[in-house]
Amino acid sequence: MDEITSPHDTFFRESFSRREIARDFLRWHLPAELLAEIHLDTLDISKDTYVSSDLRTAYSDLVYRVQHRDGPMNIYLLFEHKSSPEHWTLLQLLRYITAEGDQYRKQHPEAKHLPAIYPLVIYHGKRQWRVPRRFQQLVGPLPQTMTPFVPQFTYALVDLSARTNAEIKGQVLTRLVQLALRWIFDDQPIERLRTLLALIEQVQDKNTAVAILESLLRYYVQGTQRIEEQDVRELLQQSTSTGDPIMQTFIDRYIEQGMQQGMQQGMQQGGAAILLRLIERRFGPPSNQVRERISQADPKTLLQWSDRILEAKSLDEVLH
Repeated sequence: MDEITSPHDTFFRESFSRREIARDFLRWHLPAELLAEIHLDTLDISKDTYVSSDLRTAYSDLVYRVQHRDGPMNIYLLFEHKSSPEHWTLLQLLRYITAEGDQYRKQHPEAKHLPAIYPLVIYHGKRQWRVPRRFQQLVGPLPQTMTPFVPQFTYALVDLSARTNAEIKGQVLTRLVQLALRWIFDDQPIERLRTLLALIEQVQDKNTAVAILESLLRYYVQGTQRIEEQDVRELLQQSTSTGDPIMQTFIDRYIEQGMQQGMQQGMQQGGAAILLRLIERRFGPPSNQVRERISQADPKTLLQWSDRILEAKSLDEVLH
């Protein structure tokens, strides 16, 4: 069974759904030739994800549209996030691309061409990324006479993992998000979180900083499973002792209103997403009724259902 990465996917989507982060990241990671042909200021998140609603808990794609310099033509930028190597990534990307083609034809019935798509995989896992980079590598044996009939494409890879020496570039928010992903598996998560909190203090817009801080703390509590609420409180108190207004705003807004309740809510949401992904993998897409039941379950019940799914032969056995 594949590693469940819901906390990682959630943080990725929350962060890269911000246009300022996505645009800054692309400035550093798109090929210079492509950057010269597009207007990044027109970057907008596509409302039509490549993944259908019944599969959205299992994937973490983000799709952007950006205008080409020569007119109204759009280039599609597909972000796919991975926290562990996945052999079938190319097949997954092909599924996204064909789904987008079908969606585009429905929206533009008179069109004779499809928009160009640039697939980019962002990886930050513990193991080395050793999976096929070209689609024809997935097909074997592949006789020479058959190569013209088998799709051939690749993807751009941005490896943020700690095992690489890749330089983390960009403005403070972009660097913060990339470092958070890189360090999530670190042996000293509290020290890493302390460094990230210092970066947040450099964010100029207070509301943005507080939103990123909340997302970051939830990610490190859920993603590392080695940081407790008390650890977070102590880190925040150390920051506020220096008179930092952002940390004080966060404490006023969240801690005093019940940080534990907020963290528990975040854990419940993460647990529901994980269970839905497990169900999808074992039994196929769950119905809306099942989704609603899982979304309203308490953390203890979610844990019981997650334990049962390992041996259950049907969905009814899981949720009885």
